[in-house]
Amino acid sequence: MFVIVNEVSLQEPVVGFIGGSAVLPCSSKEPLHTIQDINQVRWRINNSQNVYEIIKGKVSVEGQDPEYRNRAESFPEEYLRGNFSIKLNNLQHTDAGKYQCYIIEESVLWSVQLLIEERPERQLPNEGTKPKPEMIVMFISILCIGIIFSLVNSATAYF
Repeated sequence: MFVIVNEVSLQEPVVGFIGGSAVLPCSSKEPLHTIQDINQVRWRINNSQNVYEIIKGKVSVEGQDPEYRNRAESFPEEYLRGNFSIKLNNLQHTDAGKYQCYIIEESVLWSVQLLIEERPERQLPNEGTKPKPEMIVMFISILCIGIIFSLVNSATAYF
């Protein structure tokens, strides 16, 4: 049982797109002196599934929900700065929810809402089949060069 003394809830949700990635922020109050200062940091979704865990400065996949295996990663080079954010890759609709980062030694709970949206389709201007002016100029230029080349070749063939 963990006693939560301080809860930090981000006001703005993190938005991710299907198939993309999203970074969920979490940081300690103060930078750490050594990796061993990181006793335990645990990420969960909706207070149930174990998404990611850092124990004594190392990632622990023991007890990690299989749904997040090989899709969740952290930034070990940032641990000493107190940054325990995680990145979720290959986002799915089921990843939407309230994520919580427990920093056990500080009794701090970070909460962040992850929203998942469909990737917006790239909208191209509706121009129909109308050719672009630069394509017409290029086509006429190639045609003229071809005609000139054939005229020069036929004229030199007579001499």
